[in-house]
Amino acid sequence: MKKWVFVILLFSLTNCSKDTNPVLDNAINFELGISFPPVANEEQRTFTAPLLDELNVHNIRIGEEWRFREVTEDNYNWAPLDNRIEWAENNNINVLLTIQSNGPDWACSAVQNENSCVFNDNQKFKNYIEQLVQRYANRISKIQFGNEWQTNFWYAGSAQEFVTASNIVYNAIQQYSPTTKFVLGGFTTISLRFLAGCNELIDEFFDDEGILYNRAFLDQNCNNAEFIAVKNRIEYVLENALYDEVDIHLYDDAENWTVYVENFQSMVNKPIIVTEFGGPNVNIEPTSEAYQAERLELYVQVINNLPITEAYFFKLVEGSNNPAHAESGLINNPELTKKQNFFSFKNITN
Repeated sequence: MKKWVFVILLFSLTNCSKDTNPVLDNAINFELGISFPPVANEEQRTFTAPLLDELNVHNIRIGEEWRFREVTEDNYNWAPLDNRIEWAENNNINVLLTIQSNGPDWACSAVQNENSCVFNDNQKFKNYIEQLVQRYANRISKIQFGNEWQTNFWYAGSAQEFVTASNIVYNAIQQYSPTTKFVLGGFTTISLRFLAGCNELIDEFFDDEGILYNRAFLDQNCNNAEFIAVKNRIEYVLENALYDEVDIHLYDDAENWTVYVENFQSMVNKPIIVTEFGGPNVNIEPTSEAYQAERLELYVQVINNLPITEAYFFKLVEGSNNPAHAESGLINNPELTKKQNFFSFKNITN
């Protein structure tokens, strides 16, 4: 399938559903939140709070990084996280906290990359986690460790090293914050696509760069060493990590999300949540506000028909380290004006 054919297909699907979209007529049956709204400082929180209230959103996902909390060993700076947690409580907002898999320089081994590191002393990591969990005991709705760990781009270490760190967080929560759920985070959309494609449930799909992977490619590569290594990494984590829920990310090709989720369900026996969903992919799809609003309605409609208990839209203010989703947001950047999809979201949640 060529790119222009894919775009025509997207237009036809969204136009056909525009006037009869049941999402706008019926209540959604999952919790709808926002992933990574701006809350880093008081100015951002003052900006964000009334927007979340207008959207009737009470669930957000925010990040936390050990490297900011303990820049020098044994010297903690909790104030910035204190302020965010207190702000969330004061505004009746539930927090899903993503603890990134990086660390302060003194705590990282030589196995590291820009996004993560393997810790040179897991006891030091455990000390940080236990202090965090005890400090906010039963005040954080959900916690996860790491993000999109399926390849070493997001987690530099092995599957075994990831599981060790992840289970430290799980065990601390069990001991000190029993009402907090631990979420295994998070499966990339591309990993879900390849898992379904290699199981012959889908014949073609695009990646973020707009590259097409078709049946011929999948037949030639699903059994090569690189693909097998990623699959083994995934299977090891799913078999050995401790968690209450599992997190997936869904972007762009909502027409295929049902296939991806049903295939993934066969691999897990825990509830599935979505901590990132959105689009469009600017390398493949149109980016007009009207198109984005139509797609948002379709995204919610598809998720509403899946066994998903909670889903977080990516994101409130557009902008991302991933250029493919730089325009996925409800607020323009830098103008900070409400986009058409903001009002679509509002219609869904009010």
